Amino acid sequence: MNTFGKNVRISLFGESHGPCIGITIDGLPAGLSLNLEKINEALLRRQGMPEISTPRREKDEFQIVSGYFENHTTGAPLTIQIPNQAFDSSPYEYGVIRPGHADYPLYKKYLGNHDYLGGGHASGRLTAPLVILGSICEKLLNQKGIFIASRIKSIRHIQDKPLDYNQIDLDLLLNLKKSPFPVLDQRAQNLMLSAIKKASAVGDSVGGTVQTFVFGCPVGLGEPFFDSVESYLSHLMFAIPGVKAIEFGEGFAGTESLGSKQNDQMESHLGIVKFLSNHAGGINGGITNGNTIVFTVGVKPPSSIKKPQSTINVITDTNITKQITGKHDPCIVHRVLPVVEALTAFAIYDLWLETQHG
Repeated sequence: MNTFGKNVRISLFGESHGPCIGITIDGLPAGLSLNLEKINEALLRRQGMPEISTPRREKDEFQIVSGYFENHTTGAPLTIQIPNQAFDSSPYEYGVIRPGHADYPLYKKYLGNHDYLGGGHASGRLTAPLVILGSICEKLLNQKGIFIASRIKSIRHIQDKPLDYNQIDLDLLLNLKKSPFPVLDQRAQNLMLSAIKKASAVGDSVGGTVQTFVFGCPVGLGEPFFDSVESYLSHLMFAIPGVKAIEFGEGFAGTESLGSKQNDQMESHLGIVKFLSNHAGGINGGITNGNTIVFTVGVKPPSSIKKPQSTINVITDTNITKQITGKHDPCIVHRVLPVVEALTAFAIYDLWLETQHG
C-alpha cells in the first residue's frame, strides 16, 4: 500500500520516469493558506548542491489539482502533482539488475510487470511530494510552537562537532535551513565535501548520517508499544529510499554506558520540570517527555556507481558485469535531510492530532 497516516492520510503516486509524481493529503483542516514560497524553498533544498548532486535537474513546478480553492484548503483531499521533464530512460534495460537497487525484488514481487525505468515507483524521485507535505505540516506545527531542524552529522567517517543534547541552540540549528549543506563545523563541512567529490571522481559514492531535532514538543504524544513515537517516526524514516538505520538520543553509544549515566534526572521549580540531561532523546516509554526529540538516521551510499559490478540478467539467466551510466548522485545525505524533516513534521503533526481527538 502507498497510503499512510492516522488522522491525516497520505497517498503517493507516480514513477521516476513517468509523466508526473504526486501526493494526495486527506484530513488537513479547511481554511489553511499554503505558503507557496516556503514549499518552493523546500523543493529547492531537496535538489541539493549541483556540484555534488545528480545532473538531473527537475524544475519541480508543482500543480495543485484538488482540495484548494481561492488560496485556502477546502477540507477535501488535497492533491498535488509534479511533472517529470528531465529524465533519460535510455540507460535502463529490462531484466538487467542493478546491484544495490530494488530491481530484483520488484521483478519477483510484481512478476516482471513493474516500471523499471529509474527505479519506477521505488525511486527517490517520489520524495519530492513528501517535501511539500512536510512544508504544510511544519507551518501548522510552528503555529503551535514546535520547530524542526536537522544537520548532517557525518559523511562516511567524518563527523560534525558533538552536541550536548540538553544544551542545543534552537536559533543556530534553524539557521542551518538556509544552508545547502547544513553542518555546524566549517572544517568538517569542507572535509565532507572533499570526500564526496573524491568518491565521485573515481566513480564511487558515500553515505552518512542526518541528525534531527524537534523543539517545543508537548509531553504526552505517542502510545506505549506499537504506536510509540519511535515506532511512528521509524516507520516513516524507512520509507525514504537509502535510509538503513535509525537511533534515538544516544542510541547505540548509550548501550556502552551505565544506567546511572543514561537516566535523565529531573528537577522541578514551581511546577516547571527541567531535565538535567537528554540521553533518551526526548522520549520515554514511547511517549514524548517534553524534552527535545533527538534522532539520527543512517543513509547508505547511493547504489548507482560507475565502477563495474557483477550482477545478473534475469531474462537471459546469465551472469554479467554492469557499469551504470546516467544521471546519479555520489551522495544523497544532504538531499535526504529535507525529506527527513518533512516526514518528521508529518509524524509529529499526526501524533498531535491524536491528542486532540482524545
